[in-house]
Amino acid sequence: MLEVGINSYCDLEYANEYFGGKLYTEKWHEADDATREKALREACRKIDRLAFVGRKVDTEQPLQFPRMPIGGIPNAVKAAQCEEALALLEYGNSARAKAQEQGVVSLRIGELSEEYDCKAKAGKLHSSEGYELLKPYLLGAVSIR
Repeated sequence: MLEVGINSYCDLEYANEYFGGKLYTEKWHEADDATREKALREACRKIDRLAFVGRKVDTEQPLQFPRMPIGGIPNAVKAAQCEEALALLEYGNSARAKAQEQGVVSLRIGELSEEYDCKAKAGKLHSSEGYELLKPYLLGAVSIR
């Protein structure tokens, strides 16, 4: 069960509304509510593994946000959770996503060869858009525009 503040930053209604105004969200709309909730919970778990600036408002709170000095849950965090949930539905169990998580950056079939970058995916999300949304809150991340 999806519980805002316990295992999610947003509820299903927020996510459905978020995706209602976006293109290329077919995987979200094809999924049933139970699957959508699972994707949102997993996305929240992945986000909470990242290193954020500041500290939790309450040391007993289960999630990383709200944080000091930010306070509250920024809309960018909710949007990032939605983006990661969609990416999980689209790519989360694919061979390519698993290879990227393992750091595979190059693969050649003729005379089989693999090239790894151990830092390539470390601490990142499946969704590059979700990761970009979180950059202002990440420890050591710099967004250049």
